[in-house]
Amino acid sequence: MFTMKNVFRSGRRLAAGLVLAVAVTLFAGTGALQASSAPAPAAQDKALVYAGWFGNTLPTPGFIAANKSFLETQPFNGLIVYLRSSSLGINASTGVMKNVPLSYDAIDSVLNPIKDMEFTQLKQNFGLVLGTTPPDFFDDWSTIVDNFANLARAAKNAGLKGIAFDNEQYFAPWGNYPTGVAYPGASLAQYQVQARLRGRQVMEAMVAEFPAIVVVTLHGPYVSEPSAPESLNFPQWQSGNELLGPFFAGFQEGSSVAGQNVDGGELYDLRSAEDFQQNYVWRRYDIASSAVNCAYIPSALRTTWADNISISFGVYDLPFGGKSMNPAILTTTLTNALATADTWVWFYAEDSTYLLPESQGGATDEWVDAVRAALPATSSDPSGSTPLGLGTASGDSGGGSSGSCGLLGIEVVPVLLFIGLQRGLKRRNRPV
Repeated sequence: MFTMKNVFRSGRRLAAGLVLAVAVTLFAGTGALQASSAPAPAAQDKALVYAGWFGNTLPTPGFIAANKSFLETQPFNGLIVYLRSSSLGINASTGVMKNVPLSYDAIDSVLNPIKDMEFTQLKQNFGLVLGTTPPDFFDDWSTIVDNFANLARAAKNAGLKGIAFDNEQYFAPWGNYPTGVAYPGASLAQYQVQARLRGRQVMEAMVAEFPAIVVVTLHGPYVSEPSAPESLNFPQWQSGNELLGPFFAGFQEGSSVAGQNVDGGELYDLRSAEDFQQNYVWRRYDIASSAVNCAYIPSALRTTWADNISISFGVYDLPFGGKSMNPAILTTTLTNALATADTWVWFYAEDSTYLLPESQGGATDEWVDAVRAALPATSSDPSGSTPLGLGTASGDSGGGSSGSCGLLGIEVVPVLLFIGLQRGLKRRNRPV
């Protein structure tokens, strides 16, 4: 359940170049790595972003404002912000992809508690968008496009880095062909083109309001590509997610030079350095190669894919896909993810929350220290600050009311329970 625009640009880590060189060597001779002679990236800082809404604790703007002092002591460079108002009246995280207008003023009011807030450590913050119930790709998307534009404008004005788009189909099969489409008489190829168009329109609308926006889509286009190899830890869920990849490809078409379109890499069973390296190479180079011949990446987009795509990884705090997880494994996994990703790695936590101190039910020092131990291998903060030591939380943990944990409100509880159930299904390797 979190990167660079151009592999040839300045600002890359030399270490990333060495990792890529190793990965290319591992795959030499496959015929798919036509771009493997690209120059090594230069230095670039990395960022670890926290994604987690465990139990009754949500990183809403109100919660973040009330608990800023403690949150800045945690070993993260940013948060994925749950965009819900303290009054529970507005939920932009679930509302942006509904076919109901969501105004700039409404989203701006949600973000108001953290607008212009000076962060020492948490400078890489993203607003969360959940894939909910958009119209069919052949129906009118003007409301959805406007909602994303309003969100981008509000995110920019609030000082966010961009958005994190959780594109899994928790609420409706909007990316499933033919099960989720309104016009099954149209072919898969026609729907792929139309989904790509909608993705491009959404991204262009966001870029128009926020040219430097970073959009991290948690599942990248591999989730729709039938040839994504299981041997490289890609989930074999393509038959239920045929249109998510084309939608992402549209994001790639509509992204700007200043902004970044990020393949989030929600691939929770990667562990070794080799796992991450090989997976990285396939996502940057192979998927857009003639050898793979991906149906929803047109030839014009293939020529610039490796130059412009940004590769991220998600890391999970529970066992997944038969792979164990404990504090020592977490340190190694995060270290390998940060060494390989272009810029962003996002850490999704369900076992414990890292938004509260241990005394209030948060993750134990052992787990927090396991995260912190992964940071010295890379830059600790892309913005230049140094991680702070552990501290204590302020009294408010729910965006206004004091107590040990913030109550969600009746409107949010079923949503998060449902998402938790769906993520639980993933842990058993079932498509969602």
